[in-house]
Amino acid sequence: MQTYFFDIHWDGETLTDDEGTSHFDDGSAIYYGRVVATRIGRSSKGERVRVHIRDAAGRLLSIQCPGPLPVYNPQQARIHQIVERDIARQSGFCHQSGLAG
Repeated sequence: MQTYFFDIHWDGETLTDDEGTSHFDDGSAIYYGRVVATRIGRSSKGERVRVHIRDAAGRLLSIQCPGPLPVYNPQQARIHQIVERDIARQSGFCHQSGLAG
């Protein structure tokens, strides 16, 4: 496992990742960066977001932007909102209870 850092550039602000996270290889880290960018892009109401992926040596591997955002009919949009809300609640529960890794 290798450590990668994901710096988020969003709406003129930069959030630098000081902790990093482990991935098996460059490809999985780049894929994860794309997922992060897409999830932020869905909830950001159109602000520009980029995720810069660095390796443990600080070398820039990739800059990821959100992937294509899905087009939902009203029922799909409502289901998507419910699922995203539940994921956020579970994530908050895990962080508050110390269950997150």
